[in-house]
Amino acid sequence: MFINNARWDGVPFLMKAGKALHTRGAEIRVQFRHVPGNLYKKNFATDLDKATNELVIRVQPDEGIYLRINNKVPGLGMRLDRSDLNLLYRSRYPREIPDAYERLLLDAIEGERRLFIRSDELDAAWDLFTPALKELEQKKIVPELYPYGSRGPVGAHYLASKYNVRWGDLEDA
Repeated sequence: MFINNARWDGVPFLMKAGKALHTRGAEIRVQFRHVPGNLYKKNFATDLDKATNELVIRVQPDEGIYLRINNKVPGLGMRLDRSDLNLLYRSRYPREIPDAYERLLLDAIEGERRLFIRSDELDAAWDLFTPALKELEQKKIVPELYPYGSRGPVGAHYLASKYNVRWGDLEDA
């Protein structure tokens, strides 16, 4: 998906979702582009295509935010290393973190509306997904099947490679 404005021109927004995948989780990953004329890649053969800087917001499990960066190893050499700057909520805030549904149910009981979707937000969501649903129906597109417990459809990995990005679940592969 692309956003039709100058600021986000050419920036792909990829989403991967499924049931019965090899792991259960939800996260948002922002993978930053490489700088043109990168000193490390050109002169020191560091494979930055497989190691982009990225911001990860993990919604579940183990809520947290981390910034994964390629940094120069201290010293006279010109070697890069990957580092994570972490904010893991469970480590930072040791008390019990309520489950998302616990919070939602409590807010519903107390009449708190901030976490609930407004009607204009619901309309905007339908405006976004209705054209996609119509295209699926008109073109008779069938979802790609994948084995239970796998990393999802193979086509998702082809899509990611087309835009030179990696899914986060491949880091453990």
